[in-house]
Amino acid sequence: MSESEVRKRKGEKDEKSPSVSRAIQTQTEEEQKKSDMQIAQEKYRKFFTRTIWGTMMIVVFGAILYVGHIAVSTFIYLIQALSFKEIIALRYIEAKEKKIPRYRTMHWYFLFCMFYIVYGPNVLRVFTLYYPQYDFLRRYFDLSVFILYVAGLLGFVLTLKKNLYKYQFGQLAWTIMTLFLVVVQSHFFVQNIFVGLIWFVLPVSLIICNDIMAYMCGMAFGQKWIQRPLTKLSPNKTWEGFIGALICTLVWAFFFSSFLANFDYFICPKQMNPSESIFGSPHCDTRDLIFEPQIYHLPRLIASMLHSVGIHLESVVMKPIQLHSLVFALFAGFIAPFGFLCQWFEESLQN
Repeated sequence: MSESEVRKRKGEKDEKSPSVSRAIQTQTEEEQKKSDMQIAQEKYRKFFTRTIWGTMMIVVFGAILYVGHIAVSTFIYLIQALSFKEIIALRYIEAKEKKIPRYRTMHWYFLFCMFYIVYGPNVLRVFTLYYPQYDFLRRYFDLSVFILYVAGLLGFVLTLKKNLYKYQFGQLAWTIMTLFLVVVQSHFFVQNIFVGLIWFVLPVSLIICNDIMAYMCGMAFGQKWIQRPLTKLSPNKTWEGFIGALICTLVWAFFFSSFLANFDYFICPKQMNPSESIFGSPHCDTRDLIFEPQIYHLPRLIASMLHSVGIHLESVVMKPIQLHSLVFALFAGFIAPFGFLCQWFEESLQN
């Protein structure tokens, strides 16, 4: 091939290369647009799915609150049982491989015993108020607890298998720690319900608000100002979502607590006695001062700063519960975002 032909072909390639490059660039841009559209569609699909399910959960929770204190307590018992089931299931496959007899039966028996020990006195006290002929159940409560304990201990000993002693005692320790984590901790929730529903509804609403607003703020402003995730364990959580959720939770706590304080249904203790229906609404003749408006004088420094901008304000009127709710909101705002650690711990055990 002559030198002139080589130069001619090289020139033809040089003429074609810009058009080929533009075509490749156009194709790449189209693919990028399609990818961005798919990401946006998936983002909005998740948003609407979460909105629908979140709304349904809030409606169900509101219906349970409407039924009354007993329904809320029963709801907590159900959550405790489901939580216990999930935690115990983390090690069930391993136990199944070792073929330990009556493994799940033992766990559920100890859960029943813990329920009976923790909630038995109050349940029997109310039960015998309506049915006094069964008062012997309350009088012999301690003896029944001892019998249940001995029966559980003997049952555990009968399930012991040679060469598996260490593992089985480890499983027993796992069960006991799970019971204390799930049942004993939640026992205080039930106590607060009968002191006044506000002490249960308000903290729960703060967690719900914080979770929703963290998602909303993170989706709207995530990594626009702070270009790094909130924690390495959960890359999807952003600082913008964390800060925005904290501010929204504080605002919600301040106004929602004042709203709840207007209703006897939320602030009055539930008295369980034969003259009052179990599902009736509570009433109290005198309201606690924490739910009544009080005058608070502003500190001189803050008052002078407001004066400098033309706001003449020396004092404000608010309910003490609103100040308490701000403390709850700070706790919820700083602790609730790290609830994912439970999921991370569960995945770590499974792996």
